Amino acid sequence: MSVDRLAALIDPIPVPTLVSVLCEWLRDAHEVAAEHQRLRLSGPRGDWNNSHSFGTDRYQFLVRTAESLTAQLPDLQVEWAFQTVALKLPKVGIYQMQVHGGPNGSLADASDLRRELLNGADHQALFSRPDALFGDRERLALVWTGAEQHGLTGAWIGQGELVDNRVDWDWCDYLLDMTNATGVPRRTGPLDPTIFDVSEPTLPLRPRHSEDGRRSG
Repeated sequence: MSVDRLAALIDPIPVPTLVSVLCEWLRDAHEVAAEHQRLRLSGPRGDWNNSHSFGTDRYQFLVRTAESLTAQLPDLQVEWAFQTVALKLPKVGIYQMQVHGGPNGSLADASDLRRELLNGADHQALFSRPDALFGDRERLALVWTGAEQHGLTGAWIGQGELVDNRVDWDWCDYLLDMTNATGVPRRTGPLDPTIFDVSEPTLPLRPRHSEDGRRSG
């Protein structure tokens, strides 16, 4: 079962704990960005929003608040590089990405980095970006859908490979079903309005491990 596979990768963290932490983080990103958008639409000098402001604020929230996840996941390491956030547990690295059509939608407009992260083949470069982000860890894709009007509408986690601009999933679990099934409570405290003032962390680059030290497949 795919849940058993997820449990093995994140052990000793319980699956419901990881799912609730990640979903709450994604929900909060949508709620905070929507609130900032409402402020832009009701400024005393007029509207000052634009077609990209909601997505920009949502992205900044995810980047700047990822470190807060370590309060609930003490084994988690968070690093920022290549305009993305790497969430690293001892055995697995998690990268998040928005998908417009759900987990089976087209990724024709995906960035080069996302394509590299979803590439199952070994990279020929002496030093690749997936190696810099996650080293020899296995990788999990945390994909989600959401919008300003509706908030977070879907979240999935799994492992797969990009084939013809779509992910060919080895396995994929729908996280919102898990949160509903386990009755995980939502945090009710106020969201932090100062998260955009936090400086960006940096990722120290290191030489790639030798092929003998790499984990297969």
